[in-house]
Order: sequence, then C-alpha cells, then structure tokens
Amino acid sequence: LIYSCSTEEEESATPVVQLTEQEPVEYTLTVSAAAGGTVSTEGGTYDEGTEITITATASEGYRFTGWEGNDSTNESLTITLNSDQTLQALFELIPIYTLTVTTSEGGTVSTEGGEYQEGTEIEITATPEDGYRFDGWEGNESNESTITINISSDIEISPIFNLTTQVP
Repeated sequence: LIYSCSTEEEESATPVVQLTEQEPVEYTLTVSAAAGGTVSTEGGTYDEGTEITITATASEGYRFTGWEGNDSTNESLTITLNSDQTLQALFELIPIYTLTVTTSEGGTVSTEGGEYQEGTEIEITATPEDGYRFDGWEGNESNESTITINISSDIEISPIFNLTTQVP
C-alpha cells in the first residue's frame, strides 16, 4: 500500500454557481367601455401568463357588439396575458320601430301596436265579429288569424274581414 501526501494546495476546478431570482415579466391590461355599457374590470398590471376574465354589460336600450382589440363577440372574454393589451367593449343603441295595427269593419285585433325595440316578438290576433270571416292580413302574407311578428322595421298591418254569405 502506497500513500502519498502533498503539501501543495491544489487549485479547485469546481465552478461556483450563483442563483439569482429573476423578477416575473409584467404586462399591462387596459380595459374600457364605449358609450352604452360597462366592463367588469379596468385592467391593471399582471404577471405574464395571468388569466383574466372580463365581462361587458350593456346598459338598457343598448346591446353589446364586440371587442375592439379582440375578435371575440362574446360578452365574457378570458385572456391570458403574454403582452400589453388594450381592449374596449363596444355597444350600439338598439333601434326602436313602430308597429301600427289598424282594424276595419267586421272585427277586432288584440293590439293596436306601439313602439318596440328591434328583435321584439309581438303576437297579434284578429277576431271576426258575427257575420264576418277573417281572410288574411294586409301587410303580412299569413292567413292565420294569430301571427307572431319579429320587429325589424316599421310595420303597418291590418286584418281583412269579409261578410259571410248568408243562405236564406
């Protein structure tokens, strides 16, 4: 057995590793609402990869149409931040249209109409009086005495009542 000792100090070849904590990358999210609504958050500064859900809410008389800065048309939007982002919820005024329902001799209608927001559905029934029959609508192609109209423009309609032939 041979054992040797040296009095010289050997140089260390082991590298020194220093661990440094890296600050997380942060991004800014800016959210706003155009006229006609609100958003659930105005944004802020968040760490990279943070998932944020934003909801747009239309005011009465308005409807949500989409997001400026994102292609989504959903009112609720979830994004994962990987860059600075600016979003604006867009709204539009819901158009108001007039439904005019007039009746003629020989019957009645369930409504005279009025002003309604676009997309409103209105059911109208024409009822003939004794001695008359219902023969359709002027301003609508249906021959049914009860119709449902989806309001998408100004509309004028009236029922057509005719005398029934009386056999002696």
